[in-house]
Amino acid sequence: MGKRVRGILVAMITPFKRNGEVHVEGLRSVVEWLERSGVQGLFPNSSTGEALRMKSEERILVAEKTMEYASSNMLVTPGVTGNTINHAVEEARKMQDIGVDGIVIIPPFYYRLSPEALEEFYTKVVDRVDLPVILYNIPSASCNKLSLTLVKRLSDTGRVLAIKDSGGNLSYTARLITLLKGEVPVMQGSETLLLSTLVLGGGGGVLGLANVAPKLFVGIYENFVQNRLDEALRLQRLAFALLDAVYRGYSDTFFSNVKYALREIGVDAGYPRPPYRNPGSEEKNHIRNVIAVLKEKDLL
Repeated sequence: MGKRVRGILVAMITPFKRNGEVHVEGLRSVVEWLERSGVQGLFPNSSTGEALRMKSEERILVAEKTMEYASSNMLVTPGVTGNTINHAVEEARKMQDIGVDGIVIIPPFYYRLSPEALEEFYTKVVDRVDLPVILYNIPSASCNKLSLTLVKRLSDTGRVLAIKDSGGNLSYTARLITLLKGEVPVMQGSETLLLSTLVLGGGGGVLGLANVAPKLFVGIYENFVQNRLDEALRLQRLAFALLDAVYRGYSDTFFSNVKYALREIGVDAGYPRPPYRNPGSEEKNHIRNVIAVLKEKDLL
């Protein structure tokens, strides 16, 4: 199925101008920053990228420009958003025309679906699009958890590249890994559970905080693979400190603070779309302090 999903993929931010337009040159700056930092893949139109607050044509634009700016060996798997089968298929086919390596299928959101309806959505989208897919379990945002049974059925089609698990439940993650037996990589979506997931046999992480400190998360992965567990654990603890500085309990603060942190380190990350707010002075101080630590440890 082409490029392999492994290591650290970045759930990319979407840079916006102050007036809310997509900041295309800022997107180039973000892609180049991440390329230099050694990540294996890019996930534009992610939750961290405010994908649900963008029009479909904007998501297509972001995917197209990410493909243009990324090197040919970089895995690019944009998110596809659609609360109906037809909408998801239409957007996915446009992604296919761009030449992406695969798509991340975001679950239908807001309405809680029966297992049968959720299975019909995923099965029909996968059947009608000629692209490898990454499944996305994010029940806190979508209200729809992907059951182990559904994941196994979809994986058996041979069309699934990986699953991103952002459920925050390590027991579920462990059961996924056991069920899929390494044939389909389980990628952790929670920064705090990356090392634990690797120990259980996961394939890596798809992480929003990797926008800010990609070398930190690549370091956790590479030190684990090279059996330097003490160093991997040290870096994982540092990831906790970074998350505490950036995530203040709300989605809007996370997106805003990630973009502020990137601007502080010289990446033209733009701004969040209103009504998401920019960070206050206390948040800025927390972020600058952690950035100083990362610079001191040569992780930026």
